[in-house]
Amino acid sequence: MSEAPVAPGRAERVIGAVAGVAASIAALTVLVALAVTSYGVLMRYVFGTPVTWVDELSGYLVIVIVMMGCASVLLRGEHIGVDLLSVHATGATARALAIWSMIAVALFSAALIYSGVLMLRYSVDFGIYSEGYLEAPMWMPQAVLFAGAILLGLAAVARIMSLLRAHRDVR
Repeated sequence: MSEAPVAPGRAERVIGAVAGVAASIAALTVLVALAVTSYGVLMRYVFGTPVTWVDELSGYLVIVIVMMGCASVLLRGEHIGVDLLSVHATGATARALAIWSMIAVALFSAALIYSGVLMLRYSVDFGIYSEGYLEAPMWMPQAVLFAGAILLGLAAVARIMSLLRAHRDVR
């Protein structure tokens, strides 16, 4: 967008700090995923004994990486976006587009949170385990998805508050 960046408000700074911790967890998880994948490759191609649980665990680690990193990426403005309209927008139009995009993220997060509650309740109530070699309780990766969705939604709402505060301060 052509508009000057908006200074984060108090809520955004607090959520940003929590999102920073979550992003650090995501970064560490990348290293764990690298180690797990390397171990799987080493065992399969060097020692000829494939490890059956590596692919399943790698999938769960990707969930941690994405969901723990998404709020921080959103607040830094580094998420994937379509800027067909916003790149040419200025002033009130740019601000409106920024607010609308954060509303869309908040609504998406709300849908993830709602479905996360349903998934978690079902998995816990019925004792659902993965069908893979790990036989992991499914509430574990689902809880990460749920927590990441909450953090993403809070980040979007905090950003909306910052955008609205900046608009109010300009007037």
